[in-house]
Amino acid sequence: MVENDLLGLPVRPREVDWGPLTRPRRAAFIGAADREGSRQRAQFGFFRQRVEPLGCEVIGVHPSKTEIDGAPAVPSVLDIDGDVDVAVVLARDAVPAVEECVRKGVAFVIVLSAGFAEPGAGADRAARERLAGLGRGRTRIIGPDTNLNFFERWRCDLPGRKLAIVSQSGFQGRALSQAEVCGTAIQSWATTGGEADLEWADFVSYYAGLPGTGAIATCVEGFRSGRTMMLAAGAAAARGIPIVAITAGRSGAVHDAAFAQSGIVRVDDHDEAIEISGMFCHAPPLTGPDGAAVYALSGGTAAHLAALCAAGGVPVPRLSDAPPAGRAALDAVMDDDRAGMVLVPVAGLLPGMIEPLARDLVKLHAAGRKPILVTWASPVRDDDGYRMLCEAGVPVFHSLTATVRGAKALIDHRRFRTAYRDPFGAVATAPTGRGSWAAAALRAADALDEAEAKSLLEPFGIPVIGEAVAVCPGDAREAAAAAGGPAVLKVLSPDITRRSGLGLVRLGVTAADAPAVYEELIDDASRAVPGAEIRGVLVQPLVTDTVAEVMVGVSREDPFGPVVVFGLGGVFTEVPGDVRFGVPPFGRDRAREMVTGVRGAALLTGARGRPAADTEALVDLVMNVQDLVLEAGDSIAALDLNPVLARPRGRGALAVDALIVPR
Repeated sequence: MVENDLLGLPVRPREVDWGPLTRPRRAAFIGAADREGSRQRAQFGFFRQRVEPLGCEVIGVHPSKTEIDGAPAVPSVLDIDGDVDVAVVLARDAVPAVEECVRKGVAFVIVLSAGFAEPGAGADRAARERLAGLGRGRTRIIGPDTNLNFFERWRCDLPGRKLAIVSQSGFQGRALSQAEVCGTAIQSWATTGGEADLEWADFVSYYAGLPGTGAIATCVEGFRSGRTMMLAAGAAAARGIPIVAITAGRSGAVHDAAFAQSGIVRVDDHDEAIEISGMFCHAPPLTGPDGAAVYALSGGTAAHLAALCAAGGVPVPRLSDAPPAGRAALDAVMDDDRAGMVLVPVAGLLPGMIEPLARDLVKLHAAGRKPILVTWASPVRDDDGYRMLCEAGVPVFHSLTATVRGAKALIDHRRFRTAYRDPFGAVATAPTGRGSWAAAALRAADALDEAEAKSLLEPFGIPVIGEAVAVCPGDAREAAAAAGGPAVLKVLSPDITRRSGLGLVRLGVTAADAPAVYEELIDDASRAVPGAEIRGVLVQPLVTDTVAEVMVGVSREDPFGPVVVFGLGGVFTEVPGDVRFGVPPFGRDRAREMVTGVRGAALLTGARGRPAADTEALVDLVMNVQDLVLEAGDSIAALDLNPVLARPRGRGALAVDALIVPR
């Protein structure tokens, strides 16, 4: 049983018994037919050809036939004697057939596309919801809108670790399977389709646990659950297995953050996915420094590739000024401990030149001393040297740019793998006093004023400025005097959130002036927002040692739920795109990347003679906001701490304004 956190989200991948799918003993094909040229006959034949050699008995299900193409047939899956491991449904109305499979206790049901329209239509939506309900028991459902790619056969004679493929679209996955042509062995290929039950994350977790998996390549249009996606990626990360993903569009900054946290390598097209995932399957681990040496028979090509490396974040170290020539030079490059990998561009070489080089590269690759990435820049792919490299498992790219991206992926994945710590182990699964109290307070409120919002923050260690609520002019005078210097006065109302733009915040108010300012603010608020509930005025001390203003927030982002946001605050809040996201749960390293990763981070590090901000206090703040999210985030529609005053190093940070919108 999957354990859930306080948001009701799983903290471990779902456990699935894959044995009946991978080693079926008896299977049913619902919708089998023998009509010449029909899809039913083609799929029935395909399925039998794949599973019968494994010792699986295949039984057709047909309302009137007792035999189909030599296989026995029965009217219903319920008429089959004994257990059924797999049922394929290719019927005009799939749901009743799946219902019978559930009654029979079939382990896996694969629902092909017949009987389903495009997602979103009313009847189709109801059918998909019914399928999802049927998948909540012991029967696992694949699809709808899927196919039988999981049972395809692949070459067994290719070297290296194997590539697993997960795609929602059969067409997209078919392109990735061409990795086999380039010399990469295929583990298997799962097409998830409409994901009524089994989803992308289930198959990724499965492949991550299989011996011999070297990488997982995927084409994905969207994730049913951001949490299960991250759990599956975590299962792969724990085993050092990279995931190389093509996503529909760019999917947005939150997906970027989740991918970065999970070590997923994002690529733009199928060629890049095939080449980089194949590299991970074939190349030995990067154990030396990040630098890449370039070995080329053309000085111009070497200079071009070195320049691309510099632009792509791949260091090219300076090697010996007088290396030997030929194979001895290649050996010297391989032996040089200043480079962790070797890049070999091959362009326009005659067979008499390329074949000896290819043989040398094959031998060096087999020795496994360090990764060798070859660029085959010629459109000619039937060359003996090219085939020699692919069949031996030498990573081959087809452009200099792709080679550099592959080298950078090796570097980035090594860094990720070294630093990765499972963030789910520390997630609370039992209620805590502070989380329960905060959630109850949020559920009980239609809207919170600033003081109420801050009262929910303090139990989580989120630093807020000291303040007092004044409900009359005299209170304002006393609170301003207690501030010990000029004070800040601002209207307190659950109905007014953006007060500065309405002139409802006053800075540098003395105790003597506070009563008059109080009355002005109350009058101004009543005129600016007629009908608003005015609860008084907040009085705060004026902080004078601020290095920079930042903002920390929480927003709900599909399919991840509540995520933490960090950016510059105050006048910089509206700078487009200059924010960083953290998808809970994340570790302190990710929080630090959020703080230091904004484009305006120089303001925090002492730019132009200013003191450096207490960035570790900001990291603490981000982590504490995450704690609030993980314990009460399901009750929060939005949270905005802006501004947060970043003070000099060692003096912390203070949230001087807080907005929480209950969900």
